[in-house]
Amino acid sequence: MEIKLDPELQAVVDAALNPDAPHGADIPLEMLRAGYVMLSQAQGLADIACTSIEDISIPGPAGDIGARRYIPADAPAAPMPLLIFIHGGGFMIGDLDSHDSVCRQLANSAGCQVIAIDYRLAPEHPFPAAADDAIAAARWICDNAASLDVDPARIAVGGDSAGGNLSAVVSNELGRDRLKFQLLIYPATDRTTETESMSILKKAGVTLDEKILDYFNRNYFGDVEADPADPRISPAKSDRLASAPPAHVVTAEYDPLRDEGKAYAELLESAGVRVSYKCYDGLMHNFIQQTAVVKSARQAVEDMAAMLKAALS
Repeated sequence: MEIKLDPELQAVVDAALNPDAPHGADIPLEMLRAGYVMLSQAQGLADIACTSIEDISIPGPAGDIGARRYIPADAPAAPMPLLIFIHGGGFMIGDLDSHDSVCRQLANSAGCQVIAIDYRLAPEHPFPAAADDAIAAARWICDNAASLDVDPARIAVGGDSAGGNLSAVVSNELGRDRLKFQLLIYPATDRTTETESMSILKKAGVTLDEKILDYFNRNYFGDVEADPADPRISPAKSDRLASAPPAHVVTAEYDPLRDEGKAYAELLESAGVRVSYKCYDGLMHNFIQQTAVVKSARQAVEDMAAMLKAALS
């Protein structure tokens, strides 16, 4: 397969090439986590000012869940629409800092509050800890909308990669009675099958590769015997798709998860859910964290914000 990345993205990839660098799966986890945050902050837009940003705590099934609340610049009068944002990172890395830039951009451009969720990570907390935290946090936010100056009829959930998986899980669990919209950014949706894009692109070496995918999967499940068809793992297998909120599904041309995202959009549509789908040519996994170095990635996040704003208007 010939890979033709966006020229700006290709320059970023070329600059980062180091044949002597250890693979991410071979370095200490704390180093991998710190490096992920550093790279995200280096490649994401900086100095996006919001009216206020505060760290809060949300009651969870195993103690408080960390969260960060963003009030957009030029905030509309309360009660405001809200996006519950769930970060990616293979269920092992990522936090409130790794996705701070994109949360600021979405808040300001969509004109909504954002509450980002700092769910428990594997391997310290294997499946189903992340799903349990995401569902509990979303329920609490919906139940406490008034105290958060949020309109309970205009709440969305969204996230990227592992966070896209968890956003789909939350959407199927809470349904359109509680959620107005779901924004699924290159989501992992079905572990029961291997798509063509997964088979080809995990071996291509420009994005998620087979070794890091195996590393994430092995640590997310740990010693837990989990059924890949469990809807908390594979939302594509949920029997609640028909009651899910409207969705916008985003993928990247050179992402192993591309075909999963597209297939999930088609599943939702066949279940009667209103769905839009967009695949960004020339981009790869993690592009929402490359907004300072790839103009098309920055525009893609603006596109998502426009979809979110329209859905919550």
